[in-house]
Amino acid sequence: MTRQNRNFRSFGRVGAVALAVFLASSLLLALRAGDGADSPEDRISSRRQALRASEIRVMDIFGQNYGSTDWSLVTSDLEAHPSDPANPAFMSVPLSLANVYLNRYEVGHDKANLERSVQLLEWVASSRALWGGRDASGSVVSYMDISLSRLRAECDIGGFETRIDELWRAAMAITAEEAQALLEGGGGPDRPCHPTQWLGACVLSILPYPAQEEARASRAALLAAASSFLADDPHAPEWAQSARELAVRVPASVCPAAETELVLSQGALSYRLAGGDAPAEFDAGSGSRGTGQASLGCSPFPAGYETAGSVDVVTPGDSLATAIRDSRVVAFHLSEDYLWRFPPGSQCDLDDEEGDIRAPRY
Repeated sequence: MTRQNRNFRSFGRVGAVALAVFLASSLLLALRAGDGADSPEDRISSRRQALRASEIRVMDIFGQNYGSTDWSLVTSDLEAHPSDPANPAFMSVPLSLANVYLNRYEVGHDKANLERSVQLLEWVASSRALWGGRDASGSVVSYMDISLSRLRAECDIGGFETRIDELWRAAMAITAEEAQALLEGGGGPDRPCHPTQWLGACVLSILPYPAQEEARASRAALLAAASSFLADDPHAPEWAQSARELAVRVPASVCPAAETELVLSQGALSYRLAGGDAPAEFDAGSGSRGTGQASLGCSPFPAGYETAGSVDVVTPGDSLATAIRDSRVVAFHLSEDYLWRFPPGSQCDLDDEEGDIRAPRY
């Protein structure tokens, strides 16, 4: 990625003009829809496009702030400490940037944005040694798979078919290996580990299981992604059962931790994007998890971006922590709202026959 950092500056502002035009036109359509001059179908389409533009506008702020950033000091530190348990958190940055560039490609159809998105996803997949096989790796796998589901559903990927197919195969291999390593607990002849005991101290291939709900949610999201996107794998039923068992162990709360809800949302979204329904254990919008949130003013979303402008360089420490937190704003919008309203591929025909705006997750 150190080599690819030079490309960050080159592509940081690609698509800005097309995005601005799209946002302006969407606002005009929404204003027209409000004056009653159009048919009901036109008003629905205008509302849909305006809502999509609003979501894209918010997510694009992250790209404006960090698209041209020099990450070389961060990636050098990652490579110097490949086994650090904190490494998975950084992967939210390239994954969120990849989605921002994908948004820009869907709006402006500039292949440079598609190239940038593919490059970032390729780097995450090829850098598994820096983030895999430890707690929180599940949230990386889930976010990566969701991002690739978007990429595979693009309307026009001319010239990128081979790269995207290879990337998907690599991601699915990682997903299966991470899920099975978690399920088996790393046991071997010298220390057998029954699959039903993997929540205990039997885990060897992954760092010791902490008693934090975020780590539990991460593991549930990993198994949800594996069982959803690899439904034909012989291990899929066991992955699915274990995902539900883990999700139900996450303590229900009137005001749950934002990161926990985000990771569970990614797990739920995996089921939806694979063509199924999320099990009740992942459904934060109903049951005990959703009870009372609105009445108490709780919100699953982060308050907003902490960064107020373009960042030239990020270094390990406070500036990196801020970048990671800001990257989660993009992840929240995608996983809690945008991809539930606008599933991958729906951008290809905004005037579809249904014409409805899907409900968000929360």
